[in-house]
Amino acid sequence: MRHIGGLLKRFSRARDRAQDQSSLDPATRLLSASPLPAASPAPAPIVEGETTWRQVLDPDWDAKRRVLDWKGLPQVHNYVAQLMTGRNLAERGMWLDWTLDRHLTPLRQRLGRDLSLASFGCGPGGIEEAILRDGGWPLRKITLYEYDEALLQDAQRKIQVFPIESEFLAFDFNHPPAVDRSFDVVFFCHALHHCSDLERFLPFLNRIVSPGGLILGLDYFGPPRLQMDREARQLADEIFASLPEHLRVNLKAERAGQVDERLTLPTIQSVASYDPSEAPRSADLRSMLFSAFDVVEVLPMGGTLLRNLLADRAGNFQSESDHAILDLIMMIERLAIETRVIASDDLYFVVKPTDRI
Repeated sequence: MRHIGGLLKRFSRARDRAQDQSSLDPATRLLSASPLPAASPAPAPIVEGETTWRQVLDPDWDAKRRVLDWKGLPQVHNYVAQLMTGRNLAERGMWLDWTLDRHLTPLRQRLGRDLSLASFGCGPGGIEEAILRDGGWPLRKITLYEYDEALLQDAQRKIQVFPIESEFLAFDFNHPPAVDRSFDVVFFCHALHHCSDLERFLPFLNRIVSPGGLILGLDYFGPPRLQMDREARQLADEIFASLPEHLRVNLKAERAGQVDERLTLPTIQSVASYDPSEAPRSADLRSMLFSAFDVVEVLPMGGTLLRNLLADRAGNFQSESDHAILDLIMMIERLAIETRVIASDDLYFVVKPTDRI
């Protein structure tokens, strides 16, 4: 902790310089035109074939995310790439490029053909659209699986414009169908942690990968229901207490610019009520996936501190001094992960089928 303590002192000095730069127009900070998702929302009725993630179909979703979510900040994407690969985005450090260069190009060479890929929990298909448009992945067929009917329809709309064979199928992580096909690559993007019946799904996953194929993706492996481990919480509390007031302004519309005096997390019950599938067994997933399957690569993608520190506050980081403070927060998280003071909640992973399931 000695190195982290030194960084916190630097962080405090940067805070003092930024304290007087809190007079930005509130209109640029708060999206008051549309209600923003609450950290502790009222339970919504669960309808068959629907999920709370239909919210991403809102035309204002991207704008809201830039204000409320740590991954909405461009600066964070470069940080994640460097944490994961040691390269920045310009150096092909993004997971999309890393996957192609390090895993899929060699796999195609080994198999001697383009690849079939299945994406489970594809949501509205935005990631898969980016893979086909920008990724350069050597694919001959893509199959998208999703539980929410509206999200699957939106994914189909996005993907069908590409000159590649595609298929779109309804799927429930906790009730996988009988195996009737196999894939060279099985892909997840922040979807696998929504599975609660790991004992049923992981054997299914093991069976649908073609000989020599790969299971890969990026996902949340932190504490269940988006909580924080004790060590991470202590460090996050210390950082939050050092933030200047204008960076602690809550940007949820219903909070109307309230300054948070302490870092609060959504309760276990509120997370489960808002989305019953949200990280029910994410910590079990970390241990079960990497102990049962043959691990090719596991790399950190952060989020252990940043996810909650920037939740509902990401849009506050506007000025040069604000960005300097954000850089220091990211540096603290990186150092804490590298020195194993905390574990990385988000991970990039590549595993192979196993005979241990």
